[in-house]
Amino acid sequence: MITLYVGSTTGYSGKSLVSMGLGHKFKQDGLKVGFFKPMGILPIKIDDTLTDKDAWFIYRLFDLKDPLADICPVVVTQEFIYKGYLKEVKGLLGRIVKSYQRLSEDKDILVAGGSGSIYTGSVLGIPGYKVIQRLNAKVIIVVKYEGEYIVDYILQAKKDLKDKFLGAILNKVTHEYRHGVDEYIVPFLKRKGVDILGILPHDSILGSITVEELSDILGGKVLCCHDKLDNLVEHFLIGAMQVDRAIEYFRKTRKNAVIVGGDRADIQLSAIESGTKCLVLTGDLYPSEIIISRAEQKDIPILVVRDDTYMVAKKVQRLSVRLRLRDKAKVTHGIEQVIKNVNFPVLYEKLGIKIR
Repeated sequence: MITLYVGSTTGYSGKSLVSMGLGHKFKQDGLKVGFFKPMGILPIKIDDTLTDKDAWFIYRLFDLKDPLADICPVVVTQEFIYKGYLKEVKGLLGRIVKSYQRLSEDKDILVAGGSGSIYTGSVLGIPGYKVIQRLNAKVIIVVKYEGEYIVDYILQAKKDLKDKFLGAILNKVTHEYRHGVDEYIVPFLKRKGVDILGILPHDSILGSITVEELSDILGGKVLCCHDKLDNLVEHFLIGAMQVDRAIEYFRKTRKNAVIVGGDRADIQLSAIESGTKCLVLTGDLYPSEIIISRAEQKDIPILVVRDDTYMVAKKVQRLSVRLRLRDKAKVTHGIEQVIKNVNFPVLYEKLGIKIR
């Protein structure tokens, strides 16, 4: 039985997406696949079992029948973290190992999803790299590509993981970075003994969110076009410029939501006329009937939120780095991207897997 740990050097790098894509491909190729998340950081209660949101989604996606309590044996809550600060928490690694042993039965490969980075969990005595060693797992590092400095993180991970390290998958590589990645980064890492097992391009669909999800996250009130809440938003624009420049600015970016003060009727109208997918009005200020009427004519939902424009902008910036797993169509698209862009023949060779 093979254990493949999907880790990272930072949080929100795409580990869950890669875990789902790898697992799906393994199943397609006839392998008996299990999923394991040693430590979860997104608590959710299913019936009487506390588990992790991502783990629960993947559990259902793979149609697993294992005990749910074993899928994520350690779920970190705020109270748990405080306990770790005050005194040493014992027995967690043993709990992880016992669940792992039960899940390993009758499996060809067990995909283990990391939380945060391979160093996350140190406060509780269960950092990822320690769990990897205890489970004797092979490791793929998923790295969100944001510039050349990520090379340092990959080399450090290789040094720390030693013979457990199989290689890296670069995620969210934008078009402008791709040439440099192919011409310089990949050959350099190859000389350093690091295989790049896949390069996933930046995909605006994966970073998108529905208006309904946006409303839930921001705690907004929908004023109109309730039947258009499934509109997909891929970009967020701040309406803080002069009105004579607004329409040109808004039209440059497709599938956008415009965040603007509730008292800026001129910018609101410009956003509507430019074809925005959603208007987010801040400061708990309501628009005029003229604005609402025009938005209804253009099928553009309007959300009113309590926070000011700065706070709303910060919130949407945070949510844009994370794939929302409840959108199944988006997840299906993401899995297809993983299968298409990961070098499975090389991965199988490194894992010692032979597909008939």
